[in-house]
Amino acid sequence: MKKKSFPITNIGTISLMMIFIVLCMVTFAALSLSSAVSDSRSGQKMSVHTEEYYAASNQAEEILASVDGIFSDAYSKAQDAEEYYKMVSEALPDTLTSEKEEGQLQIRYQVDVNDSQAIQVLLAVLSPEQIQREGSGAFYKILSWQEIQTTPWEGDNSIQLIQ
Repeated sequence: MKKKSFPITNIGTISLMMIFIVLCMVTFAALSLSSAVSDSRSGQKMSVHTEEYYAASNQAEEILASVDGIFSDAYSKAQDAEEYYKMVSEALPDTLTSEKEEGQLQIRYQVDVNDSQAIQVLLAVLSPEQIQREGSGAFYKILSWQEIQTTPWEGDNSIQLIQ
């Protein structure tokens, strides 16, 4: 009596299905791991940028507090708006720039966040008449407080197709 021999290439449908499922699971696991690593790197970069931004923002607030003291001293000593603006301009540190636009003194300064970004602040100094009219005790209005690029962006959009 002869034994039946089965060819080795005769793989059942269940075995093929199991191989396909295992390959799909391995592929999805690799994609999931790649996505998780990418999200982790992105989160770390965002965390570093957030820390840098808030440190620079705190420094800008400290500068604003010192400038507010200058405004207060000048307001208590000045007799008129011109003298007030002159006293403020002379007492400002060199890191701050002042310019007069439309009869109003504007002060601009920036604090570096990192190598390529900075926080730029623009203040409008209120005149003594405006300070008295508003009655809030504020010596300035913040016209802008924004994050700016300090280095130009140079994108490389070239693609080398043939070497």
